[in-house]
Amino acid sequence: MILKRKISGFTMIEIVIVIILVGIIGSLAATMLFQGSEIFVSETNRQSFVSESRSAFWRTMRSTQGQMSPENFQLSDQNSLYITNAKNEQMDFQTGSSGYFNLRLGNGSYNTLSNSIGYSNSNGFSFYNNSFGLISPTSGGLSLEQAKSVHLSKLEFTFINDTDTLTLGSYIYPHNFRFGQKMSYHN
Repeated sequence: MILKRKISGFTMIEIVIVIILVGIIGSLAATMLFQGSEIFVSETNRQSFVSESRSAFWRTMRSTQGQMSPENFQLSDQNSLYITNAKNEQMDFQTGSSGYFNLRLGNGSYNTLSNSIGYSNSNGFSFYNNSFGLISPTSGGLSLEQAKSVHLSKLEFTFINDTDTLTLGSYIYPHNFRFGQKMSYHN
């Protein structure tokens, strides 16, 4: 007696159905991974924007706090801030309509702090006297007499990147102004 073995396997239709299902599951997984990577990249860019903006603002604020004397605000205006600190180091901060926020140390070249400044949305640099009245710079910046009367300064900047907007502002009372004006017998 001869026994016949029945050979069984997959039919062509079963194989095609499995290939189609694997393709559908694979395309869904790829779409989800792509969306996840887009979210990750956009959040990383947003965090970078916020970090850059806060760093530029903080650097300007700390430098302004170290201003040696009110006279050193001479030539400062809404778009530029001139500072000389207690170590007699000169710095100037500049903003421009093309979105830049730059810092120059001494007579060197300008270094970019941020390329995201919302120039038309920012109030920039403001200066106040002892009675907290706003000092309006003349064309060309604060005169020496105006600079001598500066008691308090204010920074207010709006940073814009795509759909994100970040506004940072602070009043600054420089540390060295706390001791009052230099008297004649200090010379």
